[in-house]
Amino acid sequence: MKRFRLFLISFLAFAILPLPAQNNKLRIPDSSVIRKAVAENWFEQPLETVRQNHTELRSNSIGQVFQIRLEETPEIFSIIVSPETEISVDLYTQDGIQKKTVNEYPPDAPGSWILMKDSITGKPIRIRYYFAADSDVYVQFYPGGNKTLADYVIQGCFAARGVPVGVSFDYFYTASFASVLSLTEKSLPWQYADIHPDQYHGNLVMVNGIKKNLERIKPVKDGCYDENGKPVYIGGKLSGKPRDVDSEDVKNDVLTMNHSGFVKWVVDGTIVPVSGTYTYVAPLLRPTTSVSPLGVAGIKSQTESLSHSLDWTRNLAAASVSIKSRRNYLYEQTGVDVNIEPFSAEVSAKGITSVAGYIKNSGYEIKYLKPILYVLGATEPTYFYLAAVRRSVKPGDGSPEFKVFDSSAVIFPYFDKNGQFGCTVFENGKEMTIAQFTKKYPDSFIHLTRVLSSDRFSPL
Repeated sequence: MKRFRLFLISFLAFAILPLPAQNNKLRIPDSSVIRKAVAENWFEQPLETVRQNHTELRSNSIGQVFQIRLEETPEIFSIIVSPETEISVDLYTQDGIQKKTVNEYPPDAPGSWILMKDSITGKPIRIRYYFAADSDVYVQFYPGGNKTLADYVIQGCFAARGVPVGVSFDYFYTASFASVLSLTEKSLPWQYADIHPDQYHGNLVMVNGIKKNLERIKPVKDGCYDENGKPVYIGGKLSGKPRDVDSEDVKNDVLTMNHSGFVKWVVDGTIVPVSGTYTYVAPLLRPTTSVSPLGVAGIKSQTESLSHSLDWTRNLAAASVSIKSRRNYLYEQTGVDVNIEPFSAEVSAKGITSVAGYIKNSGYEIKYLKPILYVLGATEPTYFYLAAVRRSVKPGDGSPEFKVFDSSAVIFPYFDKNGQFGCTVFENGKEMTIAQFTKKYPDSFIHLTRVLSSDRFSPL
C-alpha cells in the first residue's frame, strides 16, 4: 500500500449534511435540545470549570450531530455548539491531487451557536446564531442594562442594531432558532434571509451569455454601437457619428467599445428581443445632474462632462423601463436609482462606526458595495445593476483635484442553490469579482441603477 505524504489541505466549500431540519422556516440544524442538556455544565460554570470539560458530540432529536467545545482568546472564551458539516478538501500528495470529503464542525456554519464570555469576569458578552450560507451574516443577542438587545449583521454592517427583545439574556442559552424567528419576526429584517435560488434565473442566463461573448470584446477609447448595431462614437463633436472599425475585427466578429459602450451592449441585449432595435445614443447623453459653476468642478464641467457614466447608466436604465413598459419615461420618472439605506453602522478596526448611506448623485462608498449588493440580491432577485464609478482625479499640472464619473460596469448579484451569495462584475469586456472591483477603485463612490434581467438575453 502506497504511503501518501500530505502537503496541504485546502478548504473549498462546505455544505450542511442533507438531513431534515427541525422546526424553523429557514431549515437550518437546531441545537436547542442539546443546549438544554448541557447548559448547566457548559454555560453556567466559571472558565476554570469549563476548561475541565471534554469536547462532546451530541445528536438532536432528528439525528443531526453537533459538537460542543471551548475556544479561548486572551480576552474572551467562547462555548461553541456547531453542526457536523461535510467539507470538500484537496489532498496534495506525491501522486497528485486527491479529493476527499471530511466531517468538520465550523463555528460559523448555518446552525452554529456561540456563547461568548469575558475571560476575567466570566460575565456573558453575547450569543450569536449563524443561519446563512454566508458566514458574515448572523444575529446576536447581548445584555444591555436591564434589557436584552439584538443585532442583525450583514458583511460587517448592522442591518439592525441594539433592538430590544422582551426576554432575559439567559433565555437564549436554550432558545431554538424557531423561537428566535418568532420572537424577532417584526423587529429584525428577516426579509434579507428569505432567499429563493430559483428566482435568479434571468441573472444567471445573462452572466453565462456575457461570458460566452467576452472574447469578442475589444476595448477602445471611445465607441459603442447605435440603434442599428452600427459602430459610432459616443463623446465630443463626433458623438453619434460613424466610427471606422478595422477590417480584421469585422471579419472576426470582434466588437470594439469602451466601458460605456459595453454597458449599453449588455442592456441592449435585454431590449432587442422586445423592441427589435437597440437604444439610441443621443438620449443616453442627456444630463441628469448639474454642478455649481463655481470652483474647480464648475470650471471643468464647461469643457468636459464630469457625470458621463452617471448620466449614461441612468438613461440606459430609464430606456429599459420605457421600452419594456411601452411608455416613454425620462430618468426622473422611473425610480431606477438605487438609494436604499439598510445599514446604520459597521464593525471596523476602530470599533463600531456610523455608515454613510446613499448620497444623492454620488451613490455609496465602495467599501459598502458588497453588503448593499447582498441586500439587493435578497430583495430584488430579478434585477441586475449598472454601476457608475465616481473617482477623485488629480491633474498633472498641479491644479486642485476634482471628482468625475468616468467609468461604468455591470453587476449581477445572486444566490446559488445552496443559498451562498455570489456577485459577478463585468467591466469593459472583463469579468471580475466584487473584491477585485472594490480593490480597483479604492476610496471611490459607486452609483447604482437597476435594470430588469432577462432570460431572453440576445446581445449584438
